[in-house]
Formats: sequence, structure tokens, C-alpha cells
Amino acid sequence: MKKILTITLISIITVMISSGCKDGSSVTPVEPQEVRDAKVSKEALYVGVHDNEKLSKAIKKAAKKTGWKITEFKSNEVLAEKTEAEDTISSSVCFSHGYVEFSNNDDTSDLRDAIKEELSSNTATH
Repeated sequence: MKKILTITLISIITVMISSGCKDGSSVTPVEPQEVRDAKVSKEALYVGVHDNEKLSKAIKKAAKKTGWKITEFKSNEVLAEKTEAEDTISSSVCFSHGYVEFSNNDDTSDLRDAIKEELSSNTATH
């Protein structure tokens, strides 16, 4: 019986030492981390709308307002083209899980801004 009590006491002490026995007051709060898909670039436009159909409609409306021609490519990607003077600008626009990503960030700022505006006006009215 004495052997069992000794083994039990040693086990309890071992568990307490290995768990650290912290009182919780030394725990520092952790800022929430932004969850991002590893395949998405840092330049992606995070919109908070996770419905691909709503994103697609907003992209098409924004493109129409800014003079971009949209061609359906995939269920979550379109091709955007715009001709200015004799130059044609094109970009694929991929959207999913709350973000919109452009293959050509430099030349699509007007479309990007229009999409942001369209989505913010849609969420304000709903």
C-alpha cells in the first residue's frame, strides 16, 4: 500500500511540474492574426464578401462603370480588358473567400477602386 501511495505522489508531482502550474496572470494577450490563403498575394483586395456570385456581380458592375470589358473565364475568375488610345490593358481577376486578386495590379487601380466602392455600397444597402 505504501508503494502505491509513493508512486501516486510521484506521478502527481511529475504532472504538476510538466504542466508548469501557471496561474494565468503571466499570459499576454495575442492580437488576432489575419487568416490568409497561402496562394493569395499581399496585393489582393480583401473585401469581406465570401459569396462568389455577389463578388462576380460587383466586379461586372464596377467594370462597366470604369470602361473595362469582362470576359467570363472560370466560376471564380474573369478576364478584364480595357483599351486606351492604342494600348490594351488586360488582367485576370480572381475572386474567392473574401478577396479579389489582379494579375496586373499596376494598371488596374481604377477597376480595383470601383470594385471596392461597389462592394461597400452593396453592403451599406443590405
